[in-house]
Amino acid sequence: MSIQMIPDLPRLHTAIAEWASCLLYIFLLRKRFALPKIVALAALALSLLIVVQFIGGAAPITLWIPWMMVALILMYVFILVCGDLTLRDAGYIWARAFIVAEFAASLEWQIYYYLALQREEGGSWLSFICMVGVYIAALSLVGFLEHKRIPKNTRLDISLKECGSSLLIALSAFLISNVNFAFKDTDFMASIGAGVLSVRTLVDFSGLIMFFAQQEQRREVRLRYELDAMNNVLRRQYDYYQQTKESIDIIRRQYHDLKHQITVIRQEEDPGKRESYLAEMDQAIGVYEAQNKTGNKVLDTVLTNKNLMCLKKKINMTCVADGQLLDFIEVMDICSIFGNAIDNAIESVETLKERDKRLIHVSVFSQNAFLMLRFENYCETPLNFQDGLPTTTKKNKTSHGFGIRSIKRTVEKYGGSLTISADHNWFVIRALIPLPEK
Repeated sequence: MSIQMIPDLPRLHTAIAEWASCLLYIFLLRKRFALPKIVALAALALSLLIVVQFIGGAAPITLWIPWMMVALILMYVFILVCGDLTLRDAGYIWARAFIVAEFAASLEWQIYYYLALQREEGGSWLSFICMVGVYIAALSLVGFLEHKRIPKNTRLDISLKECGSSLLIALSAFLISNVNFAFKDTDFMASIGAGVLSVRTLVDFSGLIMFFAQQEQRREVRLRYELDAMNNVLRRQYDYYQQTKESIDIIRRQYHDLKHQITVIRQEEDPGKRESYLAEMDQAIGVYEAQNKTGNKVLDTVLTNKNLMCLKKKINMTCVADGQLLDFIEVMDICSIFGNAIDNAIESVETLKERDKRLIHVSVFSQNAFLMLRFENYCETPLNFQDGLPTTTKKNKTSHGFGIRSIKRTVEKYGGSLTISADHNWFVIRALIPLPEK
């Protein structure tokens, strides 16, 4: 049978393939809405895709690409609205869903052709059964392979380069697999005949293989990132051990000094001198209060290190934190959020001449179903804001100002939001992150 005699894939089958592949990835991802609303949006999306496909099928071949673009936009919007994704994340998922749909539809039509159409035994019932069976098998296999590769509790954090390469893979596979539409009436395509169905299926399958290879590369990079994070934690834990060891040595020395000071205080009759001795003892004891126990070892390490820095710079840092709420956040992300936020606060208050104003407060608590992170410090410097973020006050604008942006990107990675304010001489960073369902 020549290519001119092979009937095109029914538009209804194409619409269902596109809709089902989008729905597959939506259920694999972190969702924006509850299940009833997802179901309603899915029904609307299926109706619109069917209408667009039928209109595109009835239109002249010159309008096929514009109507195809409309269908692709509907797929993208469906994924973006239902999934808790950024624009780049949605583009990355859309490219994968589109090629999955193309592969499933092409494979189904090829199997149906060789089973029924070639023998002229086809019927609508056999076509429907073939479509359902192939779609369920293909999408189940893809879902099984993607299940452990796509994180559910966080956003994908897709870079612009990764999104661009995914779109390029999808576009290339689509153009090559549908080249028969452009050269359908040529002698070359006529000589291929029904083999064009196999070519289309193989090209779409190759596109899937490229996507899985890309995902594995991202996974390896992520594993290396986590390994570096663990090595960083080990180094920090060792530093914490060294600090503890040094503190114990200091305590042993201070123990003898305190014994003598207590003896002197008991014998001192001058109230002024006695108060001075007590203030010195209070300051010495304050050094050993820098050991934080929040319930999260990573946060304890960060806070201990920053607290010791504050003590050296005569800064009063207080912290009220439930560290167990941070268990779902990766190690490096905890270090990034708290390290950058507290470092910025220290840089701000250490320049204040009055020690009573060198104040920093850190809070970690839950409210409803959200994790709340709050960093406050006294600030007398007027600040300018751009796109909701303060501009750096340093002279070298190109080399500074990345700390706040790093915090914002990390918070958004977990589907959260960052707000910053500077009112009444208080600079406040608020991070709101949805807690994962237990």
